[in-house]
Amino acid sequence: MKKITCLLSSILLCMQTFAGEHLFTQGNEEYANENYSVATSYYDSILINQMESSELYYNLGNCYYKTQDWANAIWHYEKSLQLKRNEKTLQNLELTRLKIIDRIEPIPQLFYKKWWNSLINLLSTKIWQILTILCIWIALIIRFANYKKDYFLTSLHTLALILLFITYSSYQENYNKKEAIIFSSTTIANSAPTNNSTNLFSLHSGSKVEIIDAIGDWINIKIANGNNGWIKESDCKILQ
Repeated sequence: MKKITCLLSSILLCMQTFAGEHLFTQGNEEYANENYSVATSYYDSILINQMESSELYYNLGNCYYKTQDWANAIWHYEKSLQLKRNEKTLQNLELTRLKIIDRIEPIPQLFYKKWWNSLINLLSTKIWQILTILCIWIALIIRFANYKKDYFLTSLHTLALILLFITYSSYQENYNKKEAIIFSSTTIANSAPTNNSTNLFSLHSGSKVEIIDAIGDWINIKIANGNNGWIKESDCKILQ
């Protein structure tokens, strides 16, 4: 019975994969023919079956860019970058950000913080994890092989610790941080999670925020310049 279940699951998975590839091809054809709304529907059909990929989100971002839906374009480019960092996606994201109203200047980073962020973003979190595991395994194999050069083993252990720290930082940056894109045309950030509190600043469609806390249908957000406040969760779309 278990073998039959496994076989049926494998067949179903193959059928879903084939269907997803077919829909992706159809979406690409419609995009090439400038039928961006139709292409979007094909791509969305793939996501309904939980078959996400960096390329799929990238193509959806391009569709929304062509229809001037900046918030959706930014959201999908950001989702694409969560799965895989790509120079074209970064360029399209920056180009789309020029189309929105808000120009939020980030707090200048100290040189070592900037350098560290560049390092952890050099590769994806998954690649850093693989490199860390490989380094640990190599160190263990050499140790059990009674390799005599202690300084080499020490260097491997040090490298493994560094890679482990980089992997942890990359995970915190790319997966543990909860972010969202504003979808309302205008939303007001308040000093407290209530409509009667003080209005602090306004945000517009397409702006990116970091979610710090949540109470009911209110979320506490922080923007790149350090300002924070409370907005309705319905005014944004969460990235994770």
